[in-house]
Amino acid sequence: MNEWFIEYLRTNPAVQQPPPPAHQLVDKIRKYGAEEFRATADDDPERDEFWLENTIRVLDKLSCTPVKCLKCVVSLLKETTYHWWNTLISVVPRENVTWEFFQTEFRKKYISQRLLDQKKKEFLELKQGSMTEFVRLSKYAREWVPTEADICKQFEVGLNEDIKLLIGILELREFVVLADRAHKAEELIKEKKQAEREA
Repeated sequence: MNEWFIEYLRTNPAVQQPPPPAHQLVDKIRKYGAEEFRATADDDPERDEFWLENTIRVLDKLSCTPVKCLKCVVSLLKETTYHWWNTLISVVPRENVTWEFFQTEFRKKYISQRLLDQKKKEFLELKQGSMTEFVRLSKYAREWVPTEADICKQFEVGLNEDIKLLIGILELREFVVLADRAHKAEELIKEKKQAEREA
């Protein structure tokens, strides 16, 4: 009977396979890079935010259902963080304990508003830095840069005057193109200054 069933499943891929046991799924998410989470006395909200984002990315990659996401993420909580979660869900109606609820509560507890405000300020005051820093910080200021055109305007604000002059006349509203042109303009200006020094 067992061999027949295995053959049936192999030749009929549309048939729903039973989900793997929970411990196998936890092992799998760890293999894909999900890590345990422990709160410490000198917690770094940026590290905590990175942990949550990384865990979400792994669970998305494995196409986990919201119920499985919640089970997996709780299995990654250790020590005081696990106690915090157990205390929290003991006072919340069971039907409200969802994957979205976890994400909201985790952000409230471990990713402070002070950090979010600080990162937004850094983004808005960013000057001629690396594009990766601009992109990384932009997520904290979504209300300031809701469209690609707004991202381009904000990027131009941070450029030094020489580059802003060269790039501004192009009126680029595609961020990848704008960043590439700004980088090329920066290289040209450096080459020009180097040639002037040598002359």
